[in-house]
Amino acid sequence: MNGLTQIGEKISKFLVWAMDNHTGKLIGTFIGVLLGLLMVTLGFWRTLVLALFAILGFVLGKRQDDHKDILTWLERNFNKY
Repeated sequence: MNGLTQIGEKISKFLVWAMDNHTGKLIGTFIGVLLGLLMVTLGFWRTLVLALFAILGFVLGKRQDDHKDILTWLERNFNKY
């Protein structure tokens, strides 16, 4: 078991180092792997719809966090049609 503990510690140290020095690359790689897995399992169009809903959820959540009115934003962007 001692060998597994050492491997776990090395992986933890590497991840901390990677987050400190290469955050964008690490997050980008994670997102790429996740999207690739989703495309293989769900297909292109379902993955695209899922990604669009995730982006919309992020935007709405960010507006809420920034204490901006979500309804005004929705009306301005979706009442054009």
